[in-house]
This record gives sequence, C-alpha cells and structure tokens, in this order.
Amino acid sequence: MNDNIGFDRAVYHGYIIKGELRNAVEYIKQFPDKAELYERFVSLFEHENYMSYDLDAELNAVLLAYQQYYRDVFYLCLPKETAEDKLRERIAGLLNIEDAGTELSDMEQDRLCNMFEGRGLHFLGGTTGGYYGPYVWRSTETVSYDVELPNGIQSYSVRVLDGFVMRSWIDYLSFGEIGTCGWSNGDGYINCVSSAYDFESESFRVSLLKHEAQHAQDLEMNADMPSEELEYRAKLVELIYSTERNLLYSFAQEADNSDAGNGHAMAAYRIVEECVAALGPEVLSADAKTERIQAAARTLFENSTKIQRF
Repeated sequence: MNDNIGFDRAVYHGYIIKGELRNAVEYIKQFPDKAELYERFVSLFEHENYMSYDLDAELNAVLLAYQQYYRDVFYLCLPKETAEDKLRERIAGLLNIEDAGTELSDMEQDRLCNMFEGRGLHFLGGTTGGYYGPYVWRSTETVSYDVELPNGIQSYSVRVLDGFVMRSWIDYLSFGEIGTCGWSNGDGYINCVSSAYDFESESFRVSLLKHEAQHAQDLEMNADMPSEELEYRAKLVELIYSTERNLLYSFAQEADNSDAGNGHAMAAYRIVEECVAALGPEVLSADAKTERIQAAARTLFENSTKIQRF
C-alpha cells in the first residue's frame, strides 16, 4: 500500500456500484481507519451473520433468501445464472411451490407482492443493473414537479417513498451508504426514495428529477429502449445541468463495459470514453472544469437524440 494515497470514497463506491464486492473489501482493507467497516463485511459475508428486520418470521425468511443470494453472486462470485437458480429454489421452497419451471419473476409479482402487501408493505421485485434485489417500503406520497429537460419543460408526478426495509443490492452491499435513489417504470411516474435526498439540493433536482424524467420521456418515445441507452441519455442530462458537482469523475469510478446487464456501468463507460476523446484525459480529474463537461455532454445528448428519431 502507498501510505501517501488516502481513501477515495468515489473509488470505493465505484466498486460497489459495479457489484465488485471483493474488490471493495480489498480496497478498504488497506486503510486502518476503515478497520471497523472491514470487520463488518467479514462478519456479514464471510461468517454469514445476516441482518434481521423488524418484520415477522415469514417475511424475514424471504429477505434472508435475498441476502444469501447477495453473498452467492457478489462475495462467492458464483455465475449469475447459478445464483439466480439458488434464489429461485429458496423462494419456491418458502412459498411451497413445487413446479420447477416457475419463474422467479412470477413468484415475486404474484406471491411475494401479495405477501408483503398483506402486512401493509410495498414490494417491488425484478432486477437492478442485472441483479435481483427487492425494494420493500412502508408509505407513498405523490407530489407534482415541473422538470426542465433539454427538449423542454414537462410536469411529472413523483411518488415519494418512505420507510424502507430493503433497497436492493447496492444499498445492502454498502450498508445503506449508497443505493438506488429513484426510478421510473414507464408508467409516467418518478419514484423517489425520501431518505436519500435533501429536496432543495442539486442532487435531488438533477440526479433524481432530471435523470428519471429523461427516462420517462425516452420510454414514452420508445418503450423498448435498452437500459444502457436510457442510462446513457439520463447521465448526459445530469452532466448538462450539474454545476455544483463533478459527476464525470464519479462516473469514471463506476464505468465498466464487462457486464452488458449493468446499464449504469456500461453507460458510464461510454460517456467517459467519449468525453476523454473530446476533451482529453485531464477531464477526468476531480477538479476539472464543469463548463467544458457540460458543453461536451450537450453535444453528445443532441447527437443521441438525432439517432433516436430515426
């Protein structure tokens, strides 16, 4: 270890967002002041001291199955398909489903949703960045916002979600430090995790509202737009409107083109490559001028919009 190099939270977060848990653990292991965090990882993923939630035994058993899946795929590095098969078998066993052909997505949508909703909770299954991991929360409030995007101003309804029990795999791997803060499903709504934002911050205005509003707008144009393209355009919108943060530096830490199922990482890789080609490698420094990045991002977005219209 080079003692002159301090802990870089963006690097650590980058490993987590890419699902590279082993690399994240090895990274923090270098730093004595991260010993407590390192031991927490060891306790959870090496010794399997899983988390228990303020829920009944049946719901805790379901969430335990997902925790075991996180260990299988991110810590033990089992092939994604193998880890998914093991998760499906665990969930099927808990639900007393004997049909080996029942899809995990069907069990989530048909049975788990009803199970959690029957206890007054919301449950959203499916994948984030190519990996399974549910969102479970207690309450929803709907608020309307006018959002400015490169192609005009539009009003969007935002569902503000609160009282989270589980917030998929990024939140779990980072012990709640980072995670999915919002999403849109193509139904015209933007979903927002209340605890993740200061509602007066640029992070909320740009990284949530504008990012997810761009998703909603693009899905209206093309409901089958691939995840990588959706994330590419939404991340460019973030760069266009961000003045208080150098998001390109953060994107560089999560950039990865090795997993086609992780749209966030693939889009970040593409943006970083194109910005470096346009502005030079110095654009990736933490103190790079945001004005140059904004101009390059606007050009890339306009070019992408031209392509989408054909």
